[in-house]
Amino acid sequence: MGTKRKQAEASGNGATSDTTGQEVSISIDRTPANIQPVLATFLAAVPPVASSFSTYRYIANSKNDDCIVVSETDKVEYVGQNFENGKPLINGCRYMIGVYDPEKDTVVFRQAPYVRVNTVIKSLKNSRGVAERTNPSQIPQARNDLGVEFGSKKQKAGIRAEERNRINMDNVRNDMSVIGASIEQRASTMPSEEEIAKENEKARPVPKYDPDAKTAAEIYDMEDVLSKSNAAFINASALAKATDPEEHRKYVPVRTEFVAKKIEQIIGQKKPDLALLRRVMYLAYLIRFVNIGSKVIQNRESCIRSLCCSPEIATVIFDKFADCVAGTANPDGSPVYKKTPASESRLMCHIFVLMLSLNNWILFPADVAADLGLPIRETNRYLESVGCKLEPISSSDAASKGRKAAAASKKAVLKAPVKFPKANLRGKK
Repeated sequence: MGTKRKQAEASGNGATSDTTGQEVSISIDRTPANIQPVLATFLAAVPPVASSFSTYRYIANSKNDDCIVVSETDKVEYVGQNFENGKPLINGCRYMIGVYDPEKDTVVFRQAPYVRVNTVIKSLKNSRGVAERTNPSQIPQARNDLGVEFGSKKQKAGIRAEERNRINMDNVRNDMSVIGASIEQRASTMPSEEEIAKENEKARPVPKYDPDAKTAAEIYDMEDVLSKSNAAFINASALAKATDPEEHRKYVPVRTEFVAKKIEQIIGQKKPDLALLRRVMYLAYLIRFVNIGSKVIQNRESCIRSLCCSPEIATVIFDKFADCVAGTANPDGSPVYKKTPASESRLMCHIFVLMLSLNNWILFPADVAADLGLPIRETNRYLESVGCKLEPISSSDAASKGRKAAAASKKAVLKAPVKFPKANLRGKK
């Protein structure tokens, strides 16, 4: 304050004052006062300058500084308060009002509560219209009345539509017995939770399985995957006699890394296991069916020829994993077939069960996804759908795969008793 006075004196045409060089004393008065300064904001009409306000302490919140200010004229009442819904109007700051005494060069500050003053017209205070307007339940109706009277065509149409759709509760009460009887009738015909669970189990896109199996090899019925009668149509003997890997292509329509390794392992034995070799060849036929386009599948005969296997096996695969489109026909009059989401899920689940059975019921999802050209998430989802659990790979597996590959890899293991996820991959037909 002393610095400001010296600056004012230097710019004042050389005039001097008795207070030159004196400093202003500042203090804060916290003692109780009969007259309390208040900082007010008027939301409507401003009272006359000569109006006087009375300040009251709010007793319900005696621990706080809540207060109420009141004033009135012949026609208007002014009521203000510094709180709302039990909370202060402002948070994080405080207002103070200072009084400057030029004789003593002192400024005394006192804290001033901030109040928001509402205006109430006395003639309307107890009128019916004000009471109805303050009733929350009648606000929507009042808004609709204003919309009908002054709204646009679109607003009026919306209000009329809302009124037409409004339910008359009196009519509903009269029809309660009819509604209750209808609900009971519908509920009696609905399936129970156990029945729904059984239906979901039957609809799983997996081969036949035993939920009470003790070992992983006993979970799936491999006879349902490839029966002995159908396996007899697969010429595994000719493949077992082929020593050159290039000759394998005559009997196997696809060359995935998994299929190639399994064929080499089986043929490399002194006495090849022809049953396992037929299973590998059948896996190759299913992978071939996955890669056949939708235009070829539309015609049954063309698709069977494209599978590059015996007609008997091709017919089994086509009938099991292709669905007939009702009401459609090819130019030659034959029915149209396609792979639906349900049949695709069923096909992929059979492929993964075959791969698990040929690899001691363990697969590495990252390797399988790269081999079959599938996204890793989709591969994990199919493995979980056949009952596998994704686990971190062991130290021995990590050593064979390499440190970087092991850090980003998991293994899928099928264990007994089998547990399936709640969501299935059946899809919509």
